[in-house]
Order: sequence, then structure tokens, then C-alpha cells
Amino acid sequence: MDTTIGDLIRFNEFLDSTMDPENLDEEFITLRQSELEGISKNSDAEYFPFIALSYAKLMELTVLLAGKYADNCQIMDFGNIVVNPRHIDVCILNSRLIREDYGVTGSIPLWFKKQVHKCTGSQYSEDLGRMVVNPSLLSNFVEEGILLRIVKKERHRRLSDQFRWYISDDAQSAFSKYVEEAKLKAHKPVKLLGCGGREMVKGLDVASWLASSTVLNIVKGSLRTDLMSVLRKAMSNDYLKSINSKFEKAHISLNYINMGRKNFANYPYDEGVPIAEWDDINHTLCHFTLDGYGMIQSELDKSLSNPCYKSRFLNGVM
Repeated sequence: MDTTIGDLIRFNEFLDSTMDPENLDEEFITLRQSELEGISKNSDAEYFPFIALSYAKLMELTVLLAGKYADNCQIMDFGNIVVNPRHIDVCILNSRLIREDYGVTGSIPLWFKKQVHKCTGSQYSEDLGRMVVNPSLLSNFVEEGILLRIVKKERHRRLSDQFRWYISDDAQSAFSKYVEEAKLKAHKPVKLLGCGGREMVKGLDVASWLASSTVLNIVKGSLRTDLMSVLRKAMSNDYLKSINSKFEKAHISLNYINMGRKNFANYPYDEGVPIAEWDDINHTLCHFTLDGYGMIQSELDKSLSNPCYKSRFLNGVM
């Protein structure tokens, strides 16, 4: 048996045997995604249809989980798998050097992103104004002194809270210079907070410093984003539309439940909810199942057993 095919069969058998809908979480899907990425990196292009269908199974689990979180009003968990990147780096810029040696008078973060774009070419992209590049491509900027340090953002903590107390030693000179400039510009003196012998500005000022002296780089996107980036290359438009429709329904369910819980302690299961609303509630909730997961597995089985079989879930290129 071909090595890649064997690896894919073992991967899917393990996925099927260990996947538990009741205890499914982001960590489980992320671990399986990492394993599948390992198989994909060492595979020839001819195996991509089988790999894509395997990724689709992970997407079906992600959809199932999003629906579960939406129906139970687990807002943070829902946001983690649908929107929030799993790893963001904060690139702390050497503002003083950039101004003095490069003569930059405008936005320093914008100037830096243009330099990264020029350096990395087609590997550069942005997501809502944030860079999306491989961290290794930024090493030369660290060597040149343009970047003082790269710090991983704590996922469930605001940037201003994290950096109010944690500014790297290398960034102290740049940070102190910003504070002095803020003092000169402000109508009232900037209030300083002491912590471990260091002077830090209050949250609002930290946020301003972050906006003017740092750039966010997405190292690893949300589960949905990462899986979609693979599936767009292989799956049919109809399949992609069906996935997006389910995520939209999950959003609607989450908003609906969230509004209801403002009035009821255990909405939608509270006895105080009028019977007349039950049909509307059940229609709005996701109640997703593993049907899609099973259909993808069936297509994968047919593809693996018959090299000439073309799955209806794959696009024309495949």
C-alpha cells in the first residue's frame, strides 16, 4: 500500500474511533489538524483530493461544535473556533530608529507593513489590517534593529492589559520616549503606574502606544479560517456554500439565545418561556448532527477504493 494512502487511512480510522460528539472540543480538532498537516506536507499533488476530503471531515466537526456552542450560548468558545486567531504575535517596532535613520514622519506601523510586503512579496497578506506572514520572514527586521522584539499575545486577554505590565526590556527606551512625547502633547500630565520599579502608563495610553508602535501578525488563524483556506482550493462551490450557511445559522442561533437569556435564567429551557415560542426557538437553534461528517467519509471511502471515482464534493480542478 502507498505510504500516503496508508497514512490517510490510519488517520481517518483513528479520527473515527476517538471522536466523541459529547466531549468534542477545539483542542481535539486542532490536534487532528496538525496530524493531517504532517501527512499533507510529505504528499504529492495526486493525493490532494483524499487529503481535502479528510480536511472536510474536520470542518464538519468544527461546524458541529460551533452549533453546539451557539445553542448553549458559549460565546467565548464559539468565538475561538470561528473568529479568534489561535496565535497572534505583537511586533514591537523600534520607533526611534525608524524615525531617525529612515526619516519616517507618518504612520510607523504602516511603513513597517510596506517593508514586509516588499521583502516577502506574494507571501504577504493581511486580515482586517493585521499581517499574516510566517514569523521566520521577520527575522531580518530583528537583525536590522527595526523590530525590537516579537511577543506572543495572550489569547483571552486584552492587549492593553497584557502590555500594561509586560513591556520587554528592549522596548523600554522606545516606550519611555513615547511617554515623554505623550506628556508634552497632553493638556494634563499622563498618570504613571509603578510596577516592579518600572513606569507604565494607564490602559488608554498603553493602547495608544500599541497602535503607534506595534504591528499584529497572525501566526495561526481560527480553526474555521485555517480549514477554509485548504478547502477553498479543492471543494465545490456548493459544498463551501453549505458550510458557510451552517456557520451563519450558528451566528443567528447564538444571537437569538443571547438575547433570550437577558430575560430567562436558563433560556431556552426555562419554564418561563411561553409554549407559543417553542417552535420558533427549535427552528432557530442549530441542532447540527454528524450527517455531513458521514457523507464525507462515504465519499472518501469510494475515492480510496476506486481511483476513477470523482466525489461530488470536490471542485472541477480536482
